[in-house]
Amino acid sequence: MFRSDAYLQRITTFGVWALPILTFTIPSRLEPSTFASLDPLVMVKLLILLVVFFAGSAAILARLPDAKTRWVLRPLYPFYLYFAWAILSVLWTPRPAISLWQAGGLASLLVLASLIALVATRQDRTEALLRMLGQMLLAFSIFVIAIQLFVPDLSGLDRGLMMGGNSGIVHPTAAGANASIGLLICVLCLFVGKYRWALRGALIGGVVHGTVLFYASSRMALLMAALTVGMVLFFYASNLVRAATISLFAVLLLVIVLVDPSFGSVLDSRSPTVQYITRGQSARQLTKVSGREEMWTKVWREYTKSKWIGHGYFITSEEGRLEVWSLKTNHTAHNIYLQILVSTGVIGLLFFLVAIGNLVVKFSRLVQGDRSMQNLATTLAVVAIWYFGWSLLCVSFMGPVRSESVVFFALIGIALGRLPSLAGETSTTGRQARTPLLT
Repeated sequence: MFRSDAYLQRITTFGVWALPILTFTIPSRLEPSTFASLDPLVMVKLLILLVVFFAGSAAILARLPDAKTRWVLRPLYPFYLYFAWAILSVLWTPRPAISLWQAGGLASLLVLASLIALVATRQDRTEALLRMLGQMLLAFSIFVIAIQLFVPDLSGLDRGLMMGGNSGIVHPTAAGANASIGLLICVLCLFVGKYRWALRGALIGGVVHGTVLFYASSRMALLMAALTVGMVLFFYASNLVRAATISLFAVLLLVIVLVDPSFGSVLDSRSPTVQYITRGQSARQLTKVSGREEMWTKVWREYTKSKWIGHGYFITSEEGRLEVWSLKTNHTAHNIYLQILVSTGVIGLLFFLVAIGNLVVKFSRLVQGDRSMQNLATTLAVVAIWYFGWSLLCVSFMGPVRSESVVFFALIGIALGRLPSLAGETSTTGRQARTPLLT
C-alpha cells in the first residue's frame, strides 16, 4: 500500500490542503501552558502534523530501497541535516515545547516536499500540483474574506483591533502573504505555464486575492505582488495585455488628476489614502521599519549570547521570552536570516545556506530541458524573488506553518520531481549526438 502511486497522491493532497489550517487561530486565545489547556483547534493542528509526518514518512521509507527514489531525494539531504540540528537544539533551548512544535512543522513540510518529488514525475502531474496550490491559496483567501465581510471583528484583518490586544482567526500579515503569493501563482500559470484553466483562475484570483490584499493592508505583500506580477506581465504577457495594462494605468492617473488636481489624497497626511499606506504611523516609525529596528537590535543582542549554537530552534532569546513593543513573549526576529542565526546559531545558518544553495544549483539545470522545464525554471525564479523580498521583514517559510511555507516546499518538491526527466533527456540527447560518429 505505502509504495502505490495512489497512496502517495492521497497523502500529498491531504498535506497541501490540511497544513495551511495551521495558519488559523481561535480569536484572542491565551497561549496554552499545559496539555489540558490545549484548545480543539490546536489538537486538530497536532493531528494534521502527525498524519502528514508519519503517513508520509512511511510512504517514503517504503520506497527508499529504490535507487531512483534516493537519487530524487538526495538534493534535500542538506535540508534534512538542518532539521536534525533543529531537533538537537532542544537539548539547550529554554523552551523545548516550542522548539519541538516548530521543528515538527518543519519536518512535515520536508516530508511534503519529499512526497511531491516522488509524485511530480511528469508534466501533467506538475500542472495538476500547480493547479492544486492555486486552488488552496484561493480557498484560503475566500474563507478569510468571507469572515471579513460577515464577521469583521473575528477575521483578524483589522489592525486597529489587533493593536488593542484583540486577535482574529488569522494574522493580517499571513492573510496578505497568502493573497500576494496566490495572485503571483495565478499570473505565472496563465502567462508562463499557459495552462488552459489558468485564465478563469487568474480572473477569480485577481478579484479575491486583490480584495484580501486591500483589507490586510500589508505593505510588503502589496509591494512584492506589484513587483513580481509586474515582471511577469512585462516579460511574458502579450502585447495586447501590456497595452491594456498601460492604458488602464493611464486612465487611473487621469481620473486622479481630474478628481484631485491638487494631489491632496497623496500629499495630505490626513487623507484616507495616506492613512491607509502609513497605517497611521509617523514618518519616524516608518524610517524604523515599523518598529523592526527595535526588534532587530534586541534580537541581535540575544544572538551575541550564544553565537555558535543559538538558543534553540525558533527561540530568539536566552530566557525564551523577549520584551519588545511592551510585550514579553517569544517574538520572531522578523527577518529569516536573523531568525535562523539567533535560534540555531552560526552552525545552523551555514546548514541552511548550504541547503538553499544546493537547491539553487540543482534547479538551475532546468533551463537545459524542454519548454515545460524552462517554464518551471522561470516560475521558480520569479517565486524566489518574491520569497527573497518577503523574508527580509518576516521569517516566511522558516516560521510557523502557513500557506506560504506550504507553497515554498511544494515548489521544491515539484522541481525535484522533474530533475530525473531532465537527466534522461540529456542522456538521450547525448546518445543521439554520438551516433553519427559511430557510423
